[in-house]
Amino acid sequence: MTITETMDYIQSFQKGGRPVHDLSRIRTLLRELGDPQDTLRVVHIAGTNGKGSVLSFCAAAATAAGFHVGTLTSPFIRHYRDRIRFDGQDIPTEALCRHCERVKNCTVSLDCSQFEITFAIALLWFVEQDCDLVILETGIGGLLDATNVIQNPLVCVITSISYDHMSILGNSLTRIAAQKAGIIKPGCPVVLSPDNSVDVTCLIQETAQKKNAMLVMPSMMDCRIIEETITKTTFTYNGVSYTLHMPGRHQVYNAITAIEVIRILGMHGFLITANIVHQAFSEVRVPARTQILQKDPLVLLDGGHNQAGIAALSDLLQHTTHAPIHGVCGMMKGKDYETACCILQQTLHSVICVDDFTEEGSVSANVLMKFFPQLSSVHTAPFRQAIQTAIQQAKQDDGIVVICGSLYLASAVLGSDTDEVGL
Repeated sequence: MTITETMDYIQSFQKGGRPVHDLSRIRTLLRELGDPQDTLRVVHIAGTNGKGSVLSFCAAAATAAGFHVGTLTSPFIRHYRDRIRFDGQDIPTEALCRHCERVKNCTVSLDCSQFEITFAIALLWFVEQDCDLVILETGIGGLLDATNVIQNPLVCVITSISYDHMSILGNSLTRIAAQKAGIIKPGCPVVLSPDNSVDVTCLIQETAQKKNAMLVMPSMMDCRIIEETITKTTFTYNGVSYTLHMPGRHQVYNAITAIEVIRILGMHGFLITANIVHQAFSEVRVPARTQILQKDPLVLLDGGHNQAGIAALSDLLQHTTHAPIHGVCGMMKGKDYETACCILQQTLHSVICVDDFTEEGSVSANVLMKFFPQLSSVHTAPFRQAIQTAIQQAKQDDGIVVICGSLYLASAVLGSDTDEVGL
């Protein structure tokens, strides 16, 4: 198959596929492929926010220690291949086409989702690469997520849980948490991020207890934040110092969650020293997670798109800068964009609303701007022009630019020529 044929095939599947009530669909596909998942040593991560960052911290440390690591993330940011990686490199086009053809030759139900097809391709490549370790993010939820066919993970991880995908997962945090907790396996250690509500924590505790699974919860009592700026955070955890260049208090939660995962991996033979972890963490940069695009003026790109993600961005900005903040904001239908705008307007000094960054169903810029009533400067523009305008404003008043509201917007920005967007 050519890359065009491969992508046409993959994109012929719906992103969600038909609703599932069990894992029989993905099991049928993988059985025909020889059950590649059963030969891999896996870290399985579920959660609303923080999955990608925890995965990146763990993968960076394991790779730096000399282990060969496969990762699957969702969704892609720059292009489709960047969600399937080995030792930090995207799956090559040739390998993608070859494994996709193998999947296509199976008697795959037309009800399969695009994520299930992607997951199958990733597993085949990870087996071929003879990965020492595979780190998987769930797509949506956990209990009925395709990745939950993994029967014996080395460790399960549940990151921050908040409101998102409520039409699928439920309209309360405990219902959402119950779906995420579905990845917990009997006797398998579970690491739970410390930035969860009491109700969520109790539900995870009860689930772990029922499944005789050791639950590890990092404590902020063991963590001391030394320095927190808009470009980096320095902290100690259990007396060891770490520096992150993905700023924000939420990244500290993600980092100490990853540290506990790495500690458990050490019990399985993945010996990763504190010095290696320290160095690896300082080098981690995850695209669209408070990513610095340029420094003069400072331009930040953040793909947070739900209430918790937007709140984390807003908290970072409020605590680390007094400069005027000029926002370029685009959001997607189906998300709680009204609440997101309400949070953002407490932080932004001006905003330009955009809607031309995707064909997937963005909120009209004219609609979005109505949800910033407290700001004196609210406009609409094509997203490339909006970024150029915001940068000019920041140059005039020594401000900063924040591009935010959607991973689709982040993807459009990162996929553009820098001259097109004024960077």
